[in-house]
Amino acid sequence: MTSGGMIDRHMLLIWKSNIPLKVKIFMWMASHDRIQCAVQLKKKQWLGAEECFTCGKLESSDHILFQCPIAVFLWSFMRDCLGWETSPISCDSFFREIVGRCRGVKQGVTLFLCAGALWSIWKARNGVVFNKKMMTSSVAIIYKTMMLVKS
Repeated sequence: MTSGGMIDRHMLLIWKSNIPLKVKIFMWMASHDRIQCAVQLKKKQWLGAEECFTCGKLESSDHILFQCPIAVFLWSFMRDCLGWETSPISCDSFFREIVGRCRGVKQGVTLFLCAGALWSIWKARNGVVFNKKMMTSSVAIIYKTMMLVKS
């Protein structure tokens, strides 16, 4: 208990950032593949479908946050606006290719914007799954992200 253990530099960035605590916890859970997606719920004998409600593919953490068409649209928009070389396709590539390539204030701002994007994707997915809300346009996820980041 006195040992510092292994240091996860990506998580240190998140814990030290100016992001709401619930989003920090969500990002930690996502990076450790612990969010309540269909793949994780099936391990707990959940009787629901393993397929994504939006596109029908296997619903994993990385699929929801980076590979589902809604997420791909948002990450492509952010890539174009922020001048990234690539869009993230997983939590690993997010930290390695997006956050890891920035330093100082730019890294903090990038992490803040991306946290807003991840949270917006997650909330939109939950709206579809649990509240049967249909997204009328893919652009809505961009507006939700911007409103979250502004507040």
